[in-house]
Amino acid sequence: MKITKEFADGDRYLYDFGLCKDFAQLDTSEDAAWYGNWACPFRLVIFSFCEGDCTTTECETIDEFKAELYKFRDFANRMGGFLGVDPGSVTYAKFWDIIGLGELLHSN
Repeated sequence: MKITKEFADGDRYLYDFGLCKDFAQLDTSEDAAWYGNWACPFRLVIFSFCEGDCTTTECETIDEFKAELYKFRDFANRMGGFLGVDPGSVTYAKFWDIIGLGELLHSN
C-alpha cells in the first residue's frame, strides 16, 4: 500500500465535481465543504480531503482495498456515522457488488 499526503487550498467541491468524478463518494454524517472522502474500486484508491489535507491511499489488492474501506467505515461510525457508498451509477454499483463491497452501498 502507498499513502501520499499533500495540501491543497480550496474545498471538497473541487473533488466532487472534477478530480474524483470516477470515484464513489463515501458519505458520512460529517461531510461538509471542508471534509469529504471518495474511493475508486477500479483503481483501488481511497482519497480523503480534510481542511486542505489530502490523503491518497493506493492499495495493491482488492483485499487490501476492502480492509481499508472497512477501517474507514468503522472510523466514520465512531465520529458520527457512516451513511454509505454513493457509487454514482448502476454500472459502478454492480462493480462494488462484484468485489464484495455491495453491503456498503446506500441501497443495502
